[in-house]
Formats: sequence, structure tokens, C-alpha cells
Amino acid sequence: MTHLPRVLLADDHAVLRSGLRLLLTSQNEYDVVGEASSGTETISLAERLQPDLILLDLSMPSLGGLDALPALRKLVPSARILILTMHDDPQYLRQALKNGASGYVLKKAADAELLSAMRAVLRGEVYVHPSMTRILLEDLLPIAKMTSDENAWGSLSEREQEVLKMV
Repeated sequence: MTHLPRVLLADDHAVLRSGLRLLLTSQNEYDVVGEASSGTETISLAERLQPDLILLDLSMPSLGGLDALPALRKLVPSARILILTMHDDPQYLRQALKNGASGYVLKKAADAELLSAMRAVLRGEVYVHPSMTRILLEDLLPIAKMTSDENAWGSLSEREQEVLKMV
């Protein structure tokens, strides 16, 4: 029998945690090993439970997800950390990735997208909610800051256009 990925749910809303637990257990792909309602509790449980994946909210009492990330990276270096948040602010995205998050999903995402994100980060990939991808492109390619001006696309080299299509 293969080992199911062990998941720790970290969100200050009990109803959301219950819904996530129900969703994940119904998939028969995950073993939800714990639930935390604050960043401090998340750190403590993560160290004790050694999960494969932590679903982490950014806005929690006592210690938010962004502040908990460095400690989680240190205490459970093999764990993938997927941010699940309502914040679509570019600063949160950048900071989360800088602090070691494996992915960033907005709570408005459909359950299928969340499951896809989880699978991706467990494979070692980085997952960013599609609506946030442009932010990363703008950081990498100043030309991407141009709006839908047809000249912007035409000013890219053939290789640059190919790379953007692949992204």
C-alpha cells in the first residue's frame, strides 16, 4: 500500500477547515493529519506531525501565515506549503514565494483547482493561481506591463513569444 500525502490544514475558520477536510478525505488521495487555527499552532503541529503538505492561510491570529513560513521551512524542510488565502495582493504573493511557499491559491478557486494545485506542489512544482500569474510575469519581463496593445506582442522576439505562450 502506498503512503498517502499527509496534510496539515491551517486556517482560523473552523467551517473552512471542516470543508477542506471533507473535500480531501472524499478524494481518497490525502491523509489529513491535523488542523491548526493560528500560525503558532501550525508551527507546533507541523513539527510534531511532519506533514508532506501544509495548506496555510495568511490571516490568522497570534502569528499569520507569512510570519510562520520561515519557521515552518526550518522545522519541516521537506513539507510543501501551499498558501490558501483570500488576499490577491501582489505583495502577499511575492512575500509568500520569497519566504518559501510552494504555491499560492485564492480561496475563490474551485475545488478542482485547489486539488490540482496540491498535486502540483506535491510533485515539486510551484503553483500560482492563474489570476496572479501576470504579476510574476511583470516582475520578470518589464514588457509584460504593457496592456493588451498589439504592438507589445509584436515587439517581442519569436523566442520571447514562445516562452510567454508556454508560461
